[in-house]
Amino acid sequence: MLPRLLVAAMLALSALVARAQYADPNLQNLLGALMNGGEAILLTPLTTGMLQVTSFRSPVRMSAADAAAYFDRARDQLSMLGVTQPTAEQIARVLAGGPIEVPAGRFTMPGLLPQTGIAATLASQLVTPGTPVPGYGSAAAGGSAPAQPVAAREAAIRQLASIGILNPSEDQIRTALVGGMITTVNGVYQLPGILPRSSP
Repeated sequence: MLPRLLVAAMLALSALVARAQYADPNLQNLLGALMNGGEAILLTPLTTGMLQVTSFRSPVRMSAADAAAYFDRARDQLSMLGVTQPTAEQIARVLAGGPIEVPAGRFTMPGLLPQTGIAATLASQLVTPGTPVPGYGSAAAGGSAPAQPVAAREAAIRQLASIGILNPSEDQIRTALVGGMITTVNGVYQLPGILPRSSP
């Protein structure tokens, strides 16, 4: 019985090691930032062809065990919100705090690190493929998007940020582009639209 138990334990351990070796580079960067007390750049390709570049910074060094414990707590919180396979971006948002959009809706997370006195920071921006990203060279291969739609999209995202929507959904961006009503926790806003309207 004991040899079978040992074999089963070794198989389980080897499966964990194999999974850890195939980890997402963003997750590895985030874990490294927690352990080294530095910055991690997380790159997330979007379905729009744009790339979300997120900078996560932790001012405090942690042991590997503490960093893993924070990761687990963040995953647990995301699991309660319906996210079964969280991205590094989502874990970073739970760690640092701020708005997050998940299948269960839009939430503002207080941040696991700020709750313990660690002032972690998180900043995101959208860039076109090929844009230089510090520490990465160019953001992504695949050409670049036309300048006019990108400028309008960025203006829509800035407009949404001005009313408190820092991580907008595609529907919210579309509404800001063409105009319409947006409901936030602060109230309802009528947006005029960024794109010019064609006359009939």
